[in-house]
Amino acid sequence: MIRVRLMGGLGNQMFQYAFGKRMALVNNTELVLDQSLLLDKSQPHELVTHRNFDLDIFNLQDYRWATDEEIFLYNGNPNAPVTKKIVRKLKNIISPKKLIIQQANEFNKEYLDIKNDVCFVGRWQSELYFKDAAGQIQKEFTFKTTFNREIEKCQEIIKECNAVCLHVRRGDLITSAVYSSSIGALNWTYYEQALAYIRQQVINPVFFVFSDDITWCKQNIIFPEQTYFMDNDTAGNKAEGHLYLMQQCKHFIISNSTYAWWGAWLSKEIDKKVVYPKNWYRDVTYNNPKMCPPNWVSF
Repeated sequence: MIRVRLMGGLGNQMFQYAFGKRMALVNNTELVLDQSLLLDKSQPHELVTHRNFDLDIFNLQDYRWATDEEIFLYNGNPNAPVTKKIVRKLKNIISPKKLIIQQANEFNKEYLDIKNDVCFVGRWQSELYFKDAAGQIQKEFTFKTTFNREIEKCQEIIKECNAVCLHVRRGDLITSAVYSSSIGALNWTYYEQALAYIRQQVINPVFFVFSDDITWCKQNIIFPEQTYFMDNDTAGNKAEGHLYLMQQCKHFIISNSTYAWWGAWLSKEIDKKVVYPKNWYRDVTYNNPKMCPPNWVSF
């Protein structure tokens, strides 16, 4: 079995699932998802953004949930009865449980060579972790839902022009002391450079702005080109509407957001231009040089 411990928001969970799915396919075994970290709400929400399982918006195939016993065997529990701890220790002696925790954030090919019956914990933020299973990943990351008329109307507008998705992430990158210092919201210099590049490459661009703070965007983003701001009526319950609409765009300026990364990656446009921030993290020790495909452009 290949077990993957899920954490973070939708974009992060997609990376973790994609890696786990690839590993399960290569090893011809089942994929088991562990949501114990998502269910843990013990830390203050002001510091850590609490997340839920969000992948149920997709047509995922062939996975099951980890049982409580499996989670205990790999995680342990300091509050468990002594007898249960002893049984766990004995089981791990008889059949050792491999808990693989990703070290650093850079791509490491050695993880791809690990075989069956392990539990993976990490970000796995690079297409290199699942590129050889990309077709299956794209198939499973299609949407279950039927989108409302507002989303359909936006899709029609996007398809009729040189649509450029511009994603701005703010939210907890500003309000959380933890995320602000480690990741941090991008300064506008990045967007100025990205916009200059897109305006050179794309004829008559039309901008579609997606953000977790669309009010701020409306107040601060003024372009000479036609610009649409994507409001909550096109977001969906788990932001699946915006993810779908981003994929319909022809070109992309993404923020330091894994959610936006997937919007660009899942786009089927052959000649798409994708711009991403070179310093994805404010704390550059977290940066992953191979996070984005080599044909994407960074500033």
